[in-house]
Amino acid sequence: MITNIDLNNNYFLKVVNNSNELSKNLIDIEHLNIIDILKKRTFLLKIDFKILNKKHYKRILRKLLNIKWIISHSKIKIGVSENLKILLGYIINYDEENKQQNDFILGINAIFYNTKNERYNYIYDTVCDYLDSCFYGKNLCDFQNNKCGEKRNTSSLIGCCHHFKIKCLGPLTKLVKCEYLKEDYTCSAKCIGCKLFTCDYLRKKGIKFRIKDILLLDSFFNPIQKYFIKYKVFTPKYKVIKLLLFWS
Repeated sequence: MITNIDLNNNYFLKVVNNSNELSKNLIDIEHLNIIDILKKRTFLLKIDFKILNKKHYKRILRKLLNIKWIISHSKIKIGVSENLKILLGYIINYDEENKQQNDFILGINAIFYNTKNERYNYIYDTVCDYLDSCFYGKNLCDFQNNKCGEKRNTSSLIGCCHHFKIKCLGPLTKLVKCEYLKEDYTCSAKCIGCKLFTCDYLRKKGIKFRIKDILLLDSFFNPIQKYFIKYKVFTPKYKVIKLLLFWS
């Protein structure tokens, strides 16, 4: 069984079986209160997944982000030093096979980056890897002879990674293969907008990705940022990150 969950920035969470062994001075993540934290002058979390309601994950993460910003500008020490790392808190009733619990932990990890730029890059890379894992090696698009299921009964070989490009001379537009598509058909742009897209063929199979279903995207971005995440397709990561920072 996992005993420690390593986070970035030298933090980690400790998994325990019995909450009775824990100190009474821990900050219950379900009931975050900045006044209590300022009074205790310490910040060490208790996360009990048996008590936590998954419907509250987004609200808790947003509140934790605000509190972290406040205490980072105070003299309150975050966590406890242990073996050259920083113990951020304790987890109880953790199921390592539970995706929703692991997504919540990824959200905590995102919060304790030092800068917004670091946080956004972490979220972007993590979500890209997740969306890639949903497709790679699974042939969800049912490719046969270079044709996906959507184009199976047509003469077209044009797939999702093609877009219209404006031409200065000649025809106004031309349908071209995305310049960020590599020879092995992976994406060098790491574009979340492209990876979120599912055609009618996939939707009929019940495969659809929505920002509100991805905790990291839903919790840490405002409506304008979510618009760019969803619709800024065929765009490399660094350009999208610039937009996210500008509209934060």
